[in-house]
Amino acid sequence: MREFRVRAPGRVCLFGEHSDYLGLDVIAAAIDMAIEIVATSRDDNVIHIDYSDLGDSDEFTLDSDIEYHSKRDYVRSSFNVMRRKEYEPTHGWNLNVSGNIPIAAGLSSSSALTVGVVMAIAEMAGKKLPKEDVALTAYDAEVAEFGESGGTMDHYASAVGGIIHVDMESKKVTKLPAELDSIVIGDSGEKKKDTVGDLRYIRTTVENEYEAIRKGITTFDHRKTPAKEVYELTRRKPSKERKMAEATLRNRDLTNRALELLSESSPDPSVLGEMLQEHHEILRDDLNRSTPKIEKMIEVARGAGALGCKINGSGGGGSMMAYASGWQKEVASAIQLAGGTAYVAKVGKGASLTKIK
Repeated sequence: MREFRVRAPGRVCLFGEHSDYLGLDVIAAAIDMAIEIVATSRDDNVIHIDYSDLGDSDEFTLDSDIEYHSKRDYVRSSFNVMRRKEYEPTHGWNLNVSGNIPIAAGLSSSSALTVGVVMAIAEMAGKKLPKEDVALTAYDAEVAEFGESGGTMDHYASAVGGIIHVDMESKKVTKLPAELDSIVIGDSGEKKKDTVGDLRYIRTTVENEYEAIRKGITTFDHRKTPAKEVYELTRRKPSKERKMAEATLRNRDLTNRALELLSESSPDPSVLGEMLQEHHEILRDDLNRSTPKIEKMIEVARGAGALGCKINGSGGGGSMMAYASGWQKEVASAIQLAGGTAYVAKVGKGASLTKIK
């Protein structure tokens, strides 16, 4: 009997929220909250999965394409995508899935699950898969397989770990040396109505605006054109949609500034806090990603000592994060009193595999 354990972390996006799927760079960090998969070999060709935290299970065989039970059946899709890449187990396995990442809270629990399953399948098939390839394969299984609009940030952050900068043009992933103390995550408990629909709406709206901008600025490149050129053009055509496109350019420039700051091992905490707050205000005011409850949680977190806070994930519910910088207990307590659920987290390692037997 063979047995091994895979651990894949969740993530927070520090800078570049709603940027990766537009081809703009991001800075994200893995956290020390994770999905864990314990795999035990079987003598048949059956994959049996127990979701121990959810009291649910699933089972299928490996002899053909696996049918999906839902639009986002990420474990089954991982097996299908890996089989197409010729990473297929030669016999069955039992998988026990558990974790401590809050679901639907903007911490990428689904991406962590998909990264973990892809890594596990590679081990079942007796093959090695570099972490960047684990991330891209997990993206295929979670996003491309179902025709969705997300990007690769979540998968890179979970697979690689630490604080990373992802150049979305070259697909180069760089680990940044910055050391950050505790982050406090506040889960609002507000379930998002339609995360996938939100991402699709933002992406479609912004990409359409990019095309409209090119009619006025023929050399427009959303990765390089100075934002001030677009602002000058927008004066002649103000609209909510144009403000959304401009917001992505401001996020782009803020991410570039943050890259310089986080390339230092000990970045100035107050400057980092101010930049996180700036990012949140762009997401809140121009992309409409916050909620009254999250705004209250941010207000009390800052009053308790947080240097900066931002919505985390797609927004419209879910969670916020506070850069507490030594005030994590006070900040967590304030978030709890405001009706949120607080988690003190640290920057974590990337996905890992440990052989048990």
